[in-house]
Amino acid sequence: MQEPFVYLSSPKDIMANDQWRTFAIGKFDGLHVAHQAVLKEAAEQAHISGSVPCIFTFSPHPRYVLTGDPAYEKMLTPPYERAEVAKHFGIEEIFVANFNKDFRAQSAEEFIRNYLLPLGAKHLVVGYNFRFGKNGATDAEGLKEIASELGLTVDVIGSVNDHGQPVSSSRIRMYLECGAALSASELLGRPYRVRGVVVRGDARGRSIGFPTANLKVTESYVLPKVGVYVVDVKVSDRVYRGMMNLGFRPTVDNAGRLSLEVNLLDFEGDLYGRELVVDFLHFIREEQKFASLSELQDQLRKDRDFARNWPNI
Repeated sequence: MQEPFVYLSSPKDIMANDQWRTFAIGKFDGLHVAHQAVLKEAAEQAHISGSVPCIFTFSPHPRYVLTGDPAYEKMLTPPYERAEVAKHFGIEEIFVANFNKDFRAQSAEEFIRNYLLPLGAKHLVVGYNFRFGKNGATDAEGLKEIASELGLTVDVIGSVNDHGQPVSSSRIRMYLECGAALSASELLGRPYRVRGVVVRGDARGRSIGFPTANLKVTESYVLPKVGVYVVDVKVSDRVYRGMMNLGFRPTVDNAGRLSLEVNLLDFEGDLYGRELVVDFLHFIREEQKFASLSELQDQLRKDRDFARNWPNI
């Protein structure tokens, strides 16, 4: 598979081509199970028509640009991970438009004429709640009408529900804020994941028998609620069970710095400078301040036993 991302700062960046494409269009924040239904349909339609299955998406997150909500500066799924997930569902190319002032000023028809037609669009797939064009004036049904006039076909994917409610990125963010890692994973169709590089800390964990890797995340992730978690950690090609403290270490540190420290069960070796891929599996408990290091050690033993045996508790 070639480099999947094509960044478009304006229509001038579109290269002349003679390739037909089927586009799944959306923000795809998280690429959760409802997004996956859109990707699957796009890949299937592309296979039928002999076109290339693609994503057309936007950066920065439109909600951040339009509302200034700082929460949407942070990502559920950074670009390279989106590419990995999208590839699994048959997507071959991802076009990312700069959601700038000029882009936002386009009408729905102008967006199609300026971007999709020059890219060889043949068929479009969107979710039921898709809106586009200046001020979000056009919905999925409006897209069908405009596309038909321009010689394109459209599929609209209905709501994908979980426990009677539509799956959405907002629900996933809410679950993570509450520490409900398992619920977030169910909507994502996979564990919630962050990546980072191991940096040197104060080695306090090692001194009390629980050596930890101090993780510096490599993207602006949405981080789950402060607390202790069961995690799976990928180191190179091997996965280790672990427990992570995401918090401020109140028993041993008064600086108030947020840190991500993970203790890998059954691992021996040096992790400094290495990339770790961390999957959040289950929230164990709130972070708390202990009266002594011995009390902290006793609790960490319980946490370790819980992590080792989860989900067979």
